[in-house]
Amino acid sequence: MKKIFLLPVLALLLSCTNEAEKEKTKLRIDNLEADVTELKIEKDSLEKELQLLKSRNPVVFSKDFDSLENPEVYIVESLERNSQLIPEKSVLGGTMRFVDSEILNERFIWAAYEDGHVAGEAIFQYKLNEADSVDFKLISKIKN
Repeated sequence: MKKIFLLPVLALLLSCTNEAEKEKTKLRIDNLEADVTELKIEKDSLEKELQLLKSRNPVVFSKDFDSLENPEVYIVESLERNSQLIPEKSVLGGTMRFVDSEILNERFIWAAYEDGHVAGEAIFQYKLNEADSVDFKLISKIKN
């Protein structure tokens, strides 16, 4: 009699365990599908960025810049270190800084700046001086 009673209880326990495993597996599949969707979105975004980068014309620098290993990075970093070039004053305790830039050609660079309250854009003319540092001159500004 005990054996007859234990058989249905054992079957019930096994089926519960099986259902729990199925639920865990389903949850894991749902999580993986969400990860795949997120990765597809990131991949699409990166592909768009790559297309944009490939569409830009590379800047051809004059011989003055031959002494620099990577002139574009050097020019951008030089501009970023010179926040005093920003033609706007910060407000409400903010600090003006360059937030984006793009070298337009071998003479001009565009830069966006902000302090969290005030924002703007400017075009600077740049020139490598004899000490291999970059001199900048404000050409135009737009306050946003």
